[in-house]
Amino acid sequence: MAPQGETTIEAEMSSLQIEEEVSCEKLYGPYPKAIPVPFLSKAHDIPDRKIIDSAETIYDVGTPDYRDTGTPDEWLPRDGRLVRLTGRHPFNVEPPLAIHNRFKFITPTSLQYVRNHGACPRLKWEDHTVCIGGPNVPNKLELSMDEIAAMPTRELPVTLVCAGNRRKEQNMIRQTIGFNWGPSGVSTSVWKGVLLRDLLLKAGVSEKNMGGKHVEFIGVEDLPNKVGPGPFEDEVWGKQVKYGTSVPLARAMNPAYDILIAYEANGEKLQPDHGFPVRLVIPGYIGGRMIKWLKHINVIPHETKNHYHYHDNRILPPHITAEESLEGKWWYKPEYIFNELNINSAVSKPDHNEKISIKRDIGKVYEMAGYAYTGGGRKITRVEISIDGGVNWELADIDYKEKPTDYGMYWCWVWWKFSLPVASFIGVKEIWCRAWDESNNPQPTNPTWNLMGMGNNQCFRIKVHVDKLANGDHVFRFEHPTQPGQEEGGWMTTIAGKPDSAGYGRLLEMNDAPEVVEAAPPAKKTEGGVMTYTMDEVDTHNKEDDVWIVVNNRVYDCTEYLDLHPGGVDSIVINAGADATEDFVAIHSAKATKMLEKYYIGDLDTTSVAVPDANQDIIDEKGNKIALDPKKKLPFKLQAKTVLSHDSFLLDFALQTPEHVLGLPTGKHVFLSATIDNEMVLRRYTPISSNYDVGCIKFVIKAYPPCERFPRGGKMSQHLDSLKIGDTIDMRGPVGEFDYIGNGKFTLDGEDCFASKFNMIAGGTGITPVMQIAAEILRHPEDHTHMSLIFACREENDLLMRSTLDEWAEKFPKKFQVHYILSDGWPADWKFSTGFVNKALFEKELYPAANDCYNLMCGPPIMLEKGCVPNLIGLNHDKHRMFSF
Repeated sequence: MAPQGETTIEAEMSSLQIEEEVSCEKLYGPYPKAIPVPFLSKAHDIPDRKIIDSAETIYDVGTPDYRDTGTPDEWLPRDGRLVRLTGRHPFNVEPPLAIHNRFKFITPTSLQYVRNHGACPRLKWEDHTVCIGGPNVPNKLELSMDEIAAMPTRELPVTLVCAGNRRKEQNMIRQTIGFNWGPSGVSTSVWKGVLLRDLLLKAGVSEKNMGGKHVEFIGVEDLPNKVGPGPFEDEVWGKQVKYGTSVPLARAMNPAYDILIAYEANGEKLQPDHGFPVRLVIPGYIGGRMIKWLKHINVIPHETKNHYHYHDNRILPPHITAEESLEGKWWYKPEYIFNELNINSAVSKPDHNEKISIKRDIGKVYEMAGYAYTGGGRKITRVEISIDGGVNWELADIDYKEKPTDYGMYWCWVWWKFSLPVASFIGVKEIWCRAWDESNNPQPTNPTWNLMGMGNNQCFRIKVHVDKLANGDHVFRFEHPTQPGQEEGGWMTTIAGKPDSAGYGRLLEMNDAPEVVEAAPPAKKTEGGVMTYTMDEVDTHNKEDDVWIVVNNRVYDCTEYLDLHPGGVDSIVINAGADATEDFVAIHSAKATKMLEKYYIGDLDTTSVAVPDANQDIIDEKGNKIALDPKKKLPFKLQAKTVLSHDSFLLDFALQTPEHVLGLPTGKHVFLSATIDNEMVLRRYTPISSNYDVGCIKFVIKAYPPCERFPRGGKMSQHLDSLKIGDTIDMRGPVGEFDYIGNGKFTLDGEDCFASKFNMIAGGTGITPVMQIAAEILRHPEDHTHMSLIFACREENDLLMRSTLDEWAEKFPKKFQVHYILSDGWPADWKFSTGFVNKALFEKELYPAANDCYNLMCGPPIMLEKGCVPNLIGLNHDKHRMFSF
């Protein structure tokens, strides 16, 4: 407990305390409500609004967010609107930019960003104490929370910023060792507590001879050791370590820096995720130095040796990789520590994918908005906007809410606005934003990558697109560089959106450097040397039991590999006796290239390659001209495009003439290929049209934008989405192991099969192959094959071609039935299933196992491997009667 008869600080500051409290409430209040609104399920349903409105504390909400159920943090209600960056646990979140744009200067406590390294400690005000000690503290103290709260207070607004704010932009350049913060890892509160200086004076710490001394701060958490025993022989790191940091004693004792031991935010006690009951606030520093759940304050003769003080919050040079950082001991070089914030800004309005109607709003004025901040107590002096790539800059209007301290310090962000006519967006490719502070320090134009992805602060750039909506209206659409966490979207997630360089070389050369492939074994030789083959010789090896292919003028005998090929037999046989270079390079890795060398038999005689006759028609047994060629690619022109949903569309390509038929057996698909970003890309697609659709081939496509797991997104789907009427795409086929003949008869890998019933399970765009088969069965009244389809998607508007499926179910109730299941969200009146496919659903909706019942599946691999196959086996379906397209 505190010793009696201490200094007269309390008396000296009592009048200032009252003045500050009134001043903060008057200047920055009323404070926004801090009650969280948890999501109870993926459908984002919330507790009764009366409960939320009447709640006085976060615990009155009574219900956790569904994502916290089953985690160590289940006891703590949290707001469902916060974007989760690291999954369910630990809790690392930021609010959507729209939340910041709504509240601006003061952020509701329950909607602020949170950085937790583990479970949130469950501490009590009445039990917690803070210990003040260390070799340079004359009067060691252990203070209760009531004793700390009884001391003279300091109250002021401070903006907290995660060191990784805007990190996802860095991850789109090259993956850092950090997760994907968007531009909302920043929040502002009015903090109340005790100045660190006053606590240290209370403990008898002297303001003389402060050189080299530090104040160390340690929290209560036990966290994993990242790297081992560490470099300090006198303080060896164990398996578990505390989160800690230190600041120079001279800074701690300087009243101008306002270092605060805080226990309230926005007029209320701290929320658990923000450090309840007490935390450190260092204005102008990165959030990673502001220890939450503070337990120890030590004055020591040197910088702290705490594990996390070194292995977190560093900005290393751009050429330093993870391996080099450890080998070169870069973490312990003091010049790379990240303490004071650098200057930064972002645009909150227009928001990502916000649209402005050109027809309706062309005569109006649009008001942009955003924030800017800097460190060191410096003032933001200007924010500038450019709509011509930085050729010209114009000043935004800044709303200065914060009153500077008595020492002239500014510890908060500013909010700005900029008005311009909507007509000004005509011809604009990008909007740039940058800030300056009173040191005349502006944001850089280009990014510089670093291993931790911290301090990312290049100009904030928004792309401007002109889109045509499904109703024919044209709009300006705005695209931010990224979206936080696993959320999809952003121009930096595309190859075209990468910068040319980011401090460690040209990106295309560095990131896309091919894997080094070992030298190939020597080819079979004759007395004259390496064997060579003419193209005519290769062409004779074009059957399933005798498959040769050519890749980069090297000849391979792949016959022995057919059954081992993960892509199936057809994708090799389709190239049998031909040059497969383009197709192979498009879909195979360097590892696959190594494997191919095992089957190398010689070189191609390049003088023997004949020029193909492009005008030769393929005629079927009925005399029809066939559009597809299984041996070569042919270009097909886009003649119509129909938007089906926010990310799906129907493409209608013309065949060579209006009289041509496709030549695609039911159940087969085609290869589509294109050169995308100087790279040949080849993908399988199943059309929804057939030989009955003379003169055309139609596809339903879902565009897959870049995401965390696939930073480039779906290359081909994005390319198809970009096609304009009159553009062409190369196709080749047919290809596939399944061929439906009719009346329940089909071949599977060339073997004759029969089914009286098909169970069909489709996920997303996997609906197209099963629809193709269903359409063939339903167009023939004499075909009595029965079908039961389960169609799984994330949301209702992802259910492609639903109107057609419902029409079939109504028109052919004895032959076709369909059931839908949604995983991520559904309307209140949804009458079908929710969640993920499971055994109970299959048992209820599908036909039972039988010798004449086959299961046809197409969807994401994880759905098929985890959700479909095990549950079908559990219902006694034979694995040999399951087929995945």
